[in-house]
Amino acid sequence: MENDHYYEVYRLLVSISRGKVTTYGAIAGKLGLNPRYVGKILSENSHPEKYPCYKVVRSDGTIGGYTIGKRNDAGTSENKRRKLIRDGVLMNGSRVREDSIIRSLR
Repeated sequence: MENDHYYEVYRLLVSISRGKVTTYGAIAGKLGLNPRYVGKILSENSHPEKYPCYKVVRSDGTIGGYTIGKRNDAGTSENKRRKLIRDGVLMNGSRVREDSIIRSLR
């Protein structure tokens, strides 16, 4: 059952179009999971180039953490911010602009 959750979260990640992000809560709501569990799944993503976990942000638009290997700190968060910008996600300072956030997933 747990592996099914991983599969479903990763499936949703690849459906997020260029220039857009979603939230931990939106993924959790779609799949009936706790947002913190979604964060745990994303932190264990061993294929971030295939499954773009950097495209998931907090509901207030802040980018949240980003785990690379076992590391999650200011440096990895800055890496996440750079990836978002490179992907065309629009920012207002340290927050993702509302028009770049997908709040309801299909």
